[in-house]
Amino acid sequence: MKIYIIGTGKVATLLGKMLVKCGHRPLGISGRNEKIVNSLSKLLGCQSYHSITDLPANGDIYFIAVKDDAIGIVSKSLKHVKGALIHTSGATPLTTIGRKTGAGVFYPVSTIRENFPKSLKKVPLCLEATDEATMKKLGILATALSNKIYLLDSGERARLHLAAVFTNNFTNHLLGIAMNLLDEKHLPAELLEYLAVSTVRNAFENGAIESQTGPAVRNDTRTIQRQLKALKSDKQAYEIYKLITNQLLRVHKKPKI
Repeated sequence: MKIYIIGTGKVATLLGKMLVKCGHRPLGISGRNEKIVNSLSKLLGCQSYHSITDLPANGDIYFIAVKDDAIGIVSKSLKHVKGALIHTSGATPLTTIGRKTGAGVFYPVSTIRENFPKSLKKVPLCLEATDEATMKKLGILATALSNKIYLLDSGERARLHLAAVFTNNFTNHLLGIAMNLLDEKHLPAELLEYLAVSTVRNAFENGAIESQTGPAVRNDTRTIQRQLKALKSDKQAYEIYKLITNQLLRVHKKPKI
């Protein structure tokens, strides 16, 4: 399969590496930063293209791994290509590509970081396509990369991405607040590691609501007021604590504070 990648960020880099590993080496990569494009092309063992319009027109798949607000612009610049245009965004509709056929989505449900695992086998891959031929191409690549394949339309994928923001981004932010609270008293963050890992595991094994514990669930108003008092000097943490506590009290049918 003739594959090209547009983009030089973390998603493009990871996708390129994983495709090479599973035997689907891209033929070329394109991006605006000439130095990075050249470096990535050497890493992947493929051709570098410094202009989208220079990409060959006879490819099978063109992965558009760029920022969400650039997907539509890049798609318009690829009118000369005959292959399928595939974006990798969770929050962007398939229609953004602007094609009735030969368009799709290849969305890995994971945070992409520098120390990413060497395999996508456990990472859910969400696919969408305008037509069966494009979906077949995506299916071949997806099954080579992951053991978890899901077919989601744009609405379902948008809801998944929203849920992922709560699961990943907001949870990480709360962990940051927790670590700062410990750091202020010169306590190590590792004190929370077992609790954090077991909390997530319990939520998926037993259900989040069923696994909820803490002063709000017990309606322990003394502890709640004492902890709010301790947060008075940190307005951000105070407001978040109060907001989430009141939500928990409502869910568990207890009076608001």
